[in-house]
Amino acid sequence: MEAQPRTFIRLFVAFPGSIAKLFCEFNRLCAITFVLLNYINLLFRHDSVRWGTTCMLESYYFDFVRTNAFTRHMQRKQIDHIKLTLTTRCSSSCAYCFVNKTNERMTVEVAEKGVDLILSSPGRKKVIELFGGEPFLEFGLIKKITDYAQKIAGRDGKDLTVSVCTNLTALSEEQITFIRDHELKITVSLVGKKEHHDKFRFFANGEGTYNRVIQNLKVLSANISSANLGISFVVPASLSHLLFDNFRHIINLGVSRNINLEIVENFEKWGRDEQVNFIHNLKMLIAEVCKSINSNDPIFLNPINWEIARNHISRRQTTHCPLNEPLEIYPSGDMAFSPFVLNRPDKEKYIVGNVLTHFKDPYRFCFFDRNDEMCLGCREGYFGPTRHADTAGLVREFYSLTCLK
Repeated sequence: MEAQPRTFIRLFVAFPGSIAKLFCEFNRLCAITFVLLNYINLLFRHDSVRWGTTCMLESYYFDFVRTNAFTRHMQRKQIDHIKLTLTTRCSSSCAYCFVNKTNERMTVEVAEKGVDLILSSPGRKKVIELFGGEPFLEFGLIKKITDYAQKIAGRDGKDLTVSVCTNLTALSEEQITFIRDHELKITVSLVGKKEHHDKFRFFANGEGTYNRVIQNLKVLSANISSANLGISFVVPASLSHLLFDNFRHIINLGVSRNINLEIVENFEKWGRDEQVNFIHNLKMLIAEVCKSINSNDPIFLNPINWEIARNHISRRQTTHCPLNEPLEIYPSGDMAFSPFVLNRPDKEKYIVGNVLTHFKDPYRFCFFDRNDEMCLGCREGYFGPTRHADTAGLVREFYSLTCLK
């Protein structure tokens, strides 16, 4: 093996442009083997590896590989946002929930591999979201993930956000202390007024969760920073005409002004009337947000925050790459770009790999090229069948683009 990389580098030094082009084209046709790819990556990423007999050759080599398109092609993907499904267990039985309550649980190994994947990828700003089921049923795992991720992020200079999306039907002093001490972002699901919330979010015995959630919300908001508490404002199609009323109700609770609209998909049909109602109410909601900014008591809509912090929406519009979507990691380690494919009968075609092993083709070696026809059709090919099957996806897209505008 010693002679091969030396020969490889001599070719690079002698014919950099031609070799880069040759291997890029070769990779498109048949892909470089996984073993060789890892070997080259390992060698490329460590300046302590000494290749040539002179410092001049070493300097030329490392300057070249850092800037050449071929090397960028070989580097690991930039993954900025992952969602870890810690468990499929839940303390609620919400009417619209798409998660099969199979009591699957993520292992520490899978969770740490997911953390390694995102924090070892290029880019500084990283987001790890913890989901379920109800993630706080796995509070021990939340603690291990948070400690592990924050330690690595601190060591490697990453700007890391760890958030937990919860129904908040249960809350302990230990959880409050951990959330506060580790600066976790907490997102709580609410539908709005009690009669609307309890219609869609309830316990297994049919009892609505509103009273319990509001009680815990008030306790939590009194003990953590307001910047670390947000509301996932759930919007079913049948309540689209009451969107603005429920929005005002949530704001008037006084527990959080960080809001994200969660458009309910694959449940009730988003017909023309529901879409018109949504657009009308969204205009009033946006006007209220603008008014709040002028009054120096701003309401924050998450898509706007994401755009300011990470150019999330505009980047999706310009690159059309699925890797700009949050990478979902299920308890088994399977990875996908959408949480909704897990229960589809054809889910295997949407699974892009397993965090314990590797990405599947074509995601294993791909990098985005706006002039590549394969890239241009990739996102539509992945999301198109699921999005067009349910107009809720179009409503969600309209919401994001309205926030961007």
